[in-house]
Amino acid sequence: MDIKSLYQKVCDFEKAQSPGAKILSQCKAGCSKCCYVDLSIFSIEADQIRDHFKKLKVEEKVMLKNQWVRPAGEACAFLVDEKCSIYEARPLICRTQGLAFKYKQEEKELIDICPLNEEMLDVLTTKEVLNLDLLNTILSQMEQAHPSRGPRQPLRELREELKNL
Repeated sequence: MDIKSLYQKVCDFEKAQSPGAKILSQCKAGCSKCCYVDLSIFSIEADQIRDHFKKLKVEEKVMLKNQWVRPAGEACAFLVDEKCSIYEARPLICRTQGLAFKYKQEEKELIDICPLNEEMLDVLTTKEVLNLDLLNTILSQMEQAHPSRGPRQPLRELREELKNL
């Protein structure tokens, strides 16, 4: 499996959410509450963002570079006017925002979800809760096998790098 296939599986998982969960979800265009973080990502995902940027038309690159001139402040480096400027290439953590996920901590299984989406927990089935431990394991194994594996890349640094391409 490659990173694009993993991204597609998460997208398919989200699309398969029940109609009730979709109605209750607050994750819609314009909501960027989860984007006020300073993230770093694995090199495999940074390479996906680089590849996406390199494939853009010249005018699209210029437009993004102009948008990225403004300081990000407390927000994600790629958040522009409350929208993700690299949405198609966004990292896995961003693709899972808004979904309910389960994980183990000290042998106890926990479920977490965005506080804005807590009402969804009342309508979700166990099949609609993402296994975060499994997802992280898959991503970590992909990173280990990635040829340009290196330290995690802060998104702020990646944005600066892309501005200079």
